[in-house]
Amino acid sequence: MVIKPPPHPAYDLTAITRLALSEDVGGQGDVTCMATIPDDMEVEAHLFAKEDGIIAGIALAETIFNEVDPSLKVEWSLKDGDYVHKGLKFGKVHERAMADDVHRALLLETTKNAPVLRLVDKWVVLIGGGRNHRMGLFDMVLIKDNHISIAGGVTNVLKSVDSYLEKRNLQMEVECLCVLTS
Repeated sequence: MVIKPPPHPAYDLTAITRLALSEDVGGQGDVTCMATIPDDMEVEAHLFAKEDGIIAGIALAETIFNEVDPSLKVEWSLKDGDYVHKGLKFGKVHERAMADDVHRALLLETTKNAPVLRLVDKWVVLIGGGRNHRMGLFDMVLIKDNHISIAGGVTNVLKSVDSYLEKRNLQMEVECLCVLTS
């Protein structure tokens, strides 16, 4: 059984999804993916539970994937409301497409900011005396384990990013220095 979102007279889920995706890529795309994933690569992303819990959001994920690229092949082994344990694979996304579509589809990830409220979240940090990091996926390279895996290792991903950065005025950040020594 699919559970639909509660009705709201002024809330358009598709419009909010479009706005959140646009906000995340800033009209420029995900610079880390563009720097690390070959343009014509065949991509298969597996979705795993990070913790024990209950699946919630598959219908929303379908809306997001459809907005990114209606031709994406998405397979679910569970449905909203099903129990999961940490590490369980519950979905798969497969695509063979040109770079922009792959880059947008591969790394649909949650951010530490509430979708469509990014500027408010960043403002609150500044008011509280903090410092903002990056605004979105478009203004700084942030290499994570998925980029390293797709590129075939740390050396390959760093070479790809270095080449990409030579052509643009962007910064690179390493999530963990231990990655550089492994």
